Amino acid sequence: MNKRTKEEWTVIAGLSVVFVIVLYIYFTPITLFDMGAFSGALPELEVTEFQRFGILVTVAYDMLPTIAQQFSIGAITVQLMQSGFDPLTLGIIATFALLAGQIVLYGVGMILKKFHRGSKKGGFGDIAGKNHYLHKYHFLVYLIVPFVGILGDAVMIFSGHQRIRLIKIIPFLLIGDAISTTRWLVPYMFQLELGSLFT
Repeated sequence: MNKRTKEEWTVIAGLSVVFVIVLYIYFTPITLFDMGAFSGALPELEVTEFQRFGILVTVAYDMLPTIAQQFSIGAITVQLMQSGFDPLTLGIIATFALLAGQIVLYGVGMILKKFHRGSKKGGFGDIAGKNHYLHKYHFLVYLIVPFVGILGDAVMIFSGHQRIRLIKIIPFLLIGDAISTTRWLVPYMFQLELGSLFT
């Protein structure tokens, strides 16, 4: 199996795992990680139609490239948590949706590679060598991908074009996505908690 085939299978496997996790959470009859689970009681908390809608909106929005995220879904996020949906579960869904979107952009780069090849060794169209900066500094580059907007999207497309090993960068993307999700989720949780004190 050549390098290109391995990377293509990695893209397929990565997207499959993400969608299985999201579908499991979407169809599960209880709210995952509900505090009742740690007290020994597992309440049968049915996922409402609005919660299902909110999950789908969250996944779709987070999978979009940054340039397409020209609107906010903050109101839906707040209502989703006000409806009783567990914030930790929402954070997990959002994190993996971000990862799925990044893998899709990586796949786009792989497709572009099929139509664009460098005319000489070392050109833009050639697969990045072992000393390429994306190999040398991948731990830093891919940690900050979720925080640099359109530039992060470009990095993922370029990474797919240059066949940077996806399996090696996914852990760093996942950590960055989790931090990015926590950055907006915690203020929403605080807002809800503060609001409950005055009601």
